[in-house]
Amino acid sequence: MSLRPPHLPRLAALAIAVTAACGGGGGGSSPDATPIDAPPVIDAPPPIDAPVLPAYRNPVDIADLPLAQMAVERLGVGPRVACDSCHALTRERFQSWLTESQAADAACLTDTTPTTAAEAMAILECFRDPVTHAWSPGKMGIHATASSLEWFYAVFQLAYGPAWPSQWVTWTQRVTMPRGAQDLLTQEEFDIVAEWFARGLPELATVVPDMPDPPGCTQTIGAEVGAHVATMQTEGWDALNRDAGLLMHGCAGAATPRDCLATYPLAASQSYGATWGQAAPTTTLRLLHTYPYTSSYWTRSSADGRFVAHGGGTAGGATVIDLSTNRRIPAAASYDPGFFPDNSGFVIQGGAKPWCRQSLLTSNPAQITFNEAQCTDVGVVGLYQHLGAAHGGDYWTVNGQFVSDNAGGEPPAWFDAGSTDYVTAMAWSGTAYVPRAHLPLTNAYAGDTIISPSAKLLLSRVAGAGDTQNGFVMKKLVATPTAGGGSYTVTAPQVARYCVNGGKPAFSYDERWIVYHHWVQPDDWQAMGYASQSDPAFQALLGSATANVFLLDLTTGTSRRITSMAAGQEALFPHFRSDGWIYFIVKGATAGEVIAASDAALVFGP
Repeated sequence: MSLRPPHLPRLAALAIAVTAACGGGGGGSSPDATPIDAPPVIDAPPPIDAPVLPAYRNPVDIADLPLAQMAVERLGVGPRVACDSCHALTRERFQSWLTESQAADAACLTDTTPTTAAEAMAILECFRDPVTHAWSPGKMGIHATASSLEWFYAVFQLAYGPAWPSQWVTWTQRVTMPRGAQDLLTQEEFDIVAEWFARGLPELATVVPDMPDPPGCTQTIGAEVGAHVATMQTEGWDALNRDAGLLMHGCAGAATPRDCLATYPLAASQSYGATWGQAAPTTTLRLLHTYPYTSSYWTRSSADGRFVAHGGGTAGGATVIDLSTNRRIPAAASYDPGFFPDNSGFVIQGGAKPWCRQSLLTSNPAQITFNEAQCTDVGVVGLYQHLGAAHGGDYWTVNGQFVSDNAGGEPPAWFDAGSTDYVTAMAWSGTAYVPRAHLPLTNAYAGDTIISPSAKLLLSRVAGAGDTQNGFVMKKLVATPTAGGGSYTVTAPQVARYCVNGGKPAFSYDERWIVYHHWVQPDDWQAMGYASQSDPAFQALLGSATANVFLLDLTTGTSRRITSMAAGQEALFPHFRSDGWIYFIVKGATAGEVIAASDAALVFGP
C-alpha cells in the first residue's frame, strides 16, 4: 500500500513549533512567515495495516548548476519565501546545514530500509539531543525538510506500533521544516534539495551571492534616547505597574525594591566556586530556585517576578516555575516564553493555543495543556517573538530573522541585507488575543530583534565580519493608526548604536537598561582584569566555556559585568522584572541549573 503525503491536506488542529525555519538548529527558526506567521500544520494520514517504506529519497540526474539553482530557489533564495523568513540564506548558513546533514547521514541514516521496530526506533532516537533528549532539528540538518514525508511516517508506525500518533505529533512539533505559512517540501522537491546537499553544495558560490561585510561600529546615542528614558520614568511599565499596586514576588514588608527577595540565600553563601557571584561588591546576588533538568533555549519571567518559564523539564516539554509555591508546572509547549509587561498574559511557543491569560497560572494548575479556556492561537506571530504593550492600547510583538541561542557559546550573527522584522499589534477581545496588524520593517544586516516593554523601542544584534556580531542597533518604533483605526503604518528610525556584543538582550521596564549574556572571548582578558591573555586563570575561563551577565546603560553606553563566573559556569538569559531586579539562570554551578537574581540595576541607577 502506498502512503499519501502526511501533510496534505493540512488540518488546523495540529500546530507545530520548531527551532529553525529550514534545516537544523544552526540558527534561526530551539529554539527557535511569509513572515513565519503561523506554525506549519501537519496531518497524519489514516492508519494503515502495515507501514510500507517508500524510498527515502529518489535519485536526481541533473547537472550541478541547474540542481543548485532549483534547490536554493525552493529554500528561499530569490522571490519565494521559505527558509529566509527566519534565516539569512548566506553561504555560511548553507555550509552549517551541510555539516549538520552530513553528521545525520553518518550517524542516523546509514540504513534507510529498516525492517524491524528496533531498527526504526534506532533511527528516530538518533535525532534526539543528547542533553535535552528531545528531537532536535539541529541533529537533522536539511533532513528536517523531509520529516513530514511518507518515509518518516512509515518509520514512526514501524517503530511505535499503535502508539505512533502521539509520537508523530511530538515529532512534527519539534522538527518539521519549513515552519509557518510556507508550503512544506514535496517528495520531488526534497529529492532535489537532498541531492544538492549529498553532492556537497556544488555551485554554492554561483547561486548564493557573497555578502560583503557591513561597516564597522561607531557608538552613537541620539538625544531621543535620553528623552525617551526620562518619559519612561513616569510612563513606563515600571511606573505604571507600581502605580497600579502590582505586588512583586518576595517583596512583602520590603521598604524598597532592594530589600525584596531577602528570604532567599545569597550566592556567596553557597559552595559553587570561589569566584561565583557578583562582579560588583556593592550588589546583591540571590538564588531563587534550583531545578534538576537542563532547560532549553531562553528563560523569561512575569512582570511581578512570580513565574519563570523556559523550554525543557521532566515532562519533555516546557516548564513554568511558580516561585511563590516552589512548584514546577509542566507545559505542553516547546520554548520561547514571553510575558506581557502589564502582568496579564504569556506565550510559550509550541503549545496548541500558546497565547494565554496569566489568570491560568494564578489558578494553580497541575499542568498547562494550552487547550484551556484562557488560551488562544495567534497564527501570525512566529518564533523568537518578544512582547510589549502600549499603555491603554494594543499589545505588540516582534519576530524576524534570528540565530538560535541554546547556551552553546557566543552566537554568530547570520543576518543579511534582506533581513526583515515583523511587528504585530493585537488586542484582547475579552475572550481571545486578536491580531490587528502584522507589518514588515526592513532591518538590513540585523536580527534577533527585541521590543521594549512600552513597544516604543526595538533593539537588534548587528552582523559583522565573518558572521560575528558587530554590536547592537536601537530604533524607535513609530506606529501611526490608519484611518478608521483598524491598522497602523510603522517606521523605525535609528536612535542609537552600541558597540558591545552578547546574546539574548532584554530591556528593563523603565527602559534605561538592557541586560545580555556574553561568553568569555580571547580579547576579554584586559576588561576582566587579567595581566595578559596568557594568564592561566583567564585561559581556564576560555577553555571551559564561561559566560557572564552584563548591564548596559542605554543613555551613556556604559556596560558593566555584573557576574563573575568560575571556569565552566554559565550565567545566561538575563531579563528584568518590573521593579528592576534581574533574573537569569546559571548552568554548571551545581547539579541541574539555578535561577538567580541581581539588584545591579537598582544599585547603579537611577
